[in-house]
Amino acid sequence: MKLPDGTILMHGRAPYDPVKAHQYYLRTRQLKGRKKGESYTVKTDKGQVVLTASQLAEQKAYAAKRVSDIKSRLAELNVKFKKMIADAERKEAKSERDAKKAPTAAEKSEVARESKKYREKHKQELSTKSKTSSKTKSTSSKPKLTPVAAVGRRINQAEDRLRTAVARQRALNSATRNR
Repeated sequence: MKLPDGTILMHGRAPYDPVKAHQYYLRTRQLKGRKKGESYTVKTDKGQVVLTASQLAEQKAYAAKRVSDIKSRLAELNVKFKKMIADAERKEAKSERDAKKAPTAAEKSEVARESKKYREKHKQELSTKSKTSSKTKSTSSKPKLTPVAAVGRRINQAEDRLRTAVARQRALNSATRNR
C-alpha cells in the first residue's frame, strides 16, 4: 500500500497488505456483547470466580455470619474446656486426699468378710466369668478419649474451621471490580 507521499507503508519488514489484514481480522474476530451490570472477581484456592454484585453481597453476609457463629461456638467450647479441667483437678485432689487415708483394721476385716460371702454365694458365676474372660481378649485398638481430650479435639477442629472461614471472608472482601 502506498502513502500519499509515495512511500510504501511497511508492517514490520513486509509491506502492508490491507486484503491480508482483513482476512486475518475475519479469522480471529470474536465479537463480545455489552456486559450488563457489574461483576467482581474473587480469588479462591480453586481459582478465580466471577460474581455479580448481589451474589457478592450475599456471600459476604454468609461468610460474616459463619465466622461469628464459629467464634461463639469456640468461646462456648473454651468455657466448657476450662470447667472440665477444673473439675478434673478437683476430683484428682479429692482422690489424692482419700488415698492418703489408710483404711483401719476394722474396715479391712469387714471388706474381707463381705467379699468372702459374695464369693461363696456367686461361686458358679465367678468361675464361668473367669474362664470366658481368659479365652477372649479385648480387641479395641483405639484408646478411649477422656471427655477433656474430646473437648480439646473439638476446639482444634473449630479453630481450623474458623481459619478457613476467615480466609474466605478476606477473599470476598478483597474482590476486584470488573467492568
